[in-house]
Amino acid sequence: MTARPARTPRATCRRTRVAAVLASSLLVVASLAACDQGGDEPSASPSSTLSVEVAGEVGVRPSLTIPEGLTVTETSTATLIEGTGPVLVEGQTILLDYLAVDIETGETTLDTFAVLPEVLTFTEDALGGALYDLLSGATIGSRLERVELGTKTDPHPHVLVVDVLPLAATGQEMPSDASLPTVTRAEDGAPTVTIPEGPVPHQMMTSTLIKGAGPQVGLGQSVLLQLSAVRWEDGAVVDTTWGAQPRPVAVNDLPRGLAGGLVEQTEGSQVLVVVPPEDGNGVDTLVYVVDILATADIALRPSGTEHQVPEPAATSDPEATPEPEATPEPDASTEP
Repeated sequence: MTARPARTPRATCRRTRVAAVLASSLLVVASLAACDQGGDEPSASPSSTLSVEVAGEVGVRPSLTIPEGLTVTETSTATLIEGTGPVLVEGQTILLDYLAVDIETGETTLDTFAVLPEVLTFTEDALGGALYDLLSGATIGSRLERVELGTKTDPHPHVLVVDVLPLAATGQEMPSDASLPTVTRAEDGAPTVTIPEGPVPHQMMTSTLIKGAGPQVGLGQSVLLQLSAVRWEDGAVVDTTWGAQPRPVAVNDLPRGLAGGLVEQTEGSQVLVVVPPEDGNGVDTLVYVVDILATADIALRPSGTEHQVPEPAATSDPEATPEPEATPEPDASTEP
């Protein structure tokens, strides 16, 4: 697999949840009442369909070539690349990267490839009918395309490319270290950690269990993780994302030992990190098993806005007259 380039911020792209766009503003996908036209879907192609050429592998921002003068006469969908993972199941967590382009202007209207992928739930209520229909029957690892007619609100047709990403590490299995805890995985990738006999370690230890092919994790980046944390002393699970949703977090906000174990690891990897109390929570020696699902050169905002990219700084106008600063009123209660 070709190494994936690092995700970098795009000043022209504002991170917006695709479900909200599809359901409310209809910039990309019209409501089903306006566009449910039926008919056979076109045959799938790994590189081109519906006169819009799409190049690149799943998980990497696709390159779109839109022929000049292309006219869209109906809404159509296609599977460009069929993934080898399981079929999506109602109610499950899904991880999506997507790119939407206005066919007439060439303007990018949605792009998550510059930031972290979107974590969503596979239900019609969460996704809206159009995106839900596009994903129905899809497998993890697939790349899908929808070419969409314009609407009264936005008359321009759009092309939407959606990647359905893995929810667990993908890569090459690496030899295990017999002195470290052993890890077994459920069918969905969820780890079970077995602590070995012997004294509790007092130093940080790291082992790469699966080696991914993506870009390296660096300080100052943000990552999307599946993780499980187990207390060495009794094997109790003290933290996990499995059974919930992957966790977006800034690397610098992780415990020092865990951050040190993940820096320079690659996207797609599964890493075991033993973190003593002084490098972790100050109390326990913890064993982390971490799947690195995505990396991005962005700083996450507080919870609830972590999927947004800051607006570009306003360009200063040398001829503009600066607003005078307001002079604060004196506080009568303040002594001289």
